[in-house]
Amino acid sequence: MSVNLELKPDWARIGFPEADDAIIFADFHYFWLRHNCLCLQGCRHSTTKERLIDASVVPLDIRPLHAAVELDNGIEPAVTFYWPPIATKDDKGELALPEEEKHISVFPLAWLRSNAYGVNRAETHELPPHDVNLVTIDYQEFVNNYSEQANGNSGSNKLTSKGEASYKAALYHRLSKYGVAVIRNRGKDTEEIISDFIDPSADVIPTHFGRIEHLRTGNTENTNNDQLGYTNSAVRLHTDLCYAEEVPGFQFLHCIQPADSGGENYFVHAESAANYLKTEISRRAYELLTTVNVTFDRKQSNFQARLVQPILRLSDTPDATTNERRLEQVRYSYFTHGPQVSVPFSELREWYEAQQVWDKLLYRDDFQIKADLREGDVVIYDNRKVLHARNGFSGARHMAGVYLKAHDLWSHLGQAKDNTQ
Repeated sequence: MSVNLELKPDWARIGFPEADDAIIFADFHYFWLRHNCLCLQGCRHSTTKERLIDASVVPLDIRPLHAAVELDNGIEPAVTFYWPPIATKDDKGELALPEEEKHISVFPLAWLRSNAYGVNRAETHELPPHDVNLVTIDYQEFVNNYSEQANGNSGSNKLTSKGEASYKAALYHRLSKYGVAVIRNRGKDTEEIISDFIDPSADVIPTHFGRIEHLRTGNTENTNNDQLGYTNSAVRLHTDLCYAEEVPGFQFLHCIQPADSGGENYFVHAESAANYLKTEISRRAYELLTTVNVTFDRKQSNFQARLVQPILRLSDTPDATTNERRLEQVRYSYFTHGPQVSVPFSELREWYEAQQVWDKLLYRDDFQIKADLREGDVVIYDNRKVLHARNGFSGARHMAGVYLKAHDLWSHLGQAKDNTQ
């Protein structure tokens, strides 16, 4: 009998041999498997076989140490899971950690088949991209291969037209696929870097902070600098300008000077994270985040703006293929999140739980792209689909921040991409 086992981050997929019930495979949450352990060593009564383990003690984020397809008692095929120990309730109802290095659950294949619930699932989503190498471009490599200096002009590092088109095509590819690009060794001139992303006829988006933000302590260049970005505090995952009706499509950060320690940037492809939430973790949480309005309130000494929107904004009309409304924008900003007063008293806890499930996902290591920017490096990201953050730091860290219109960027990079074909 052929049995396939795939261990996913949050669930296991078990492929069954062909039978009349049309079950090809089924997906099982790890917490469900651990709760339904059939063993007589603490999970079931040794005589009555009744359940002893309480669902409330099973961590919802539990994962097996490993698992394998084996023969139960050397006869019937089964899937064996090896778990880390979890605290269970003793005879007094108090939690106690058992004296075991690991817990073993053996599920006969027939039992799994008769209790299958995630059968032949069509709609699934993989983890968001989280390998920084996927989104990284080394500008110096283009200089080495395509500059006028490489072609014999020893006094210039300017890219040839072919080199510029290849570089911008690489940007187009990463931004269209991942929503973020990290550019190493780009240089020191922020104004020059702007031309990487938009035509000379276009311009950046000025905000109430100014045309270019200089994110550093002791900032004197920008107005309305009473905000976290101008301190050395950590800034958790967010999108920018959630309180604006029309948010900038893209932002880039240019590293003028890295911190003495700390200050690393990290990013999450929020569109992928939201889709993962919907199909793999909690559709109910997804529905609440797409329907319940949040007040975003930016209140500073000389500026205030408010907007009421859901965290996840869907398209007005369903997709013709899936018949579901597509995610169009993520607005997420804890530091401009006003008091939640739009939810009835009896439903407020449920909404907070949904937000906490979402936030916990975003801070998983396997959701995040982490980038330690050095002097001359640039990171650019989709401000509607990608969350960004930084760690706290010490020293004179200086980043220049610039907002761009999505249309201007795609038009500019698209022309370069077409020139390489």
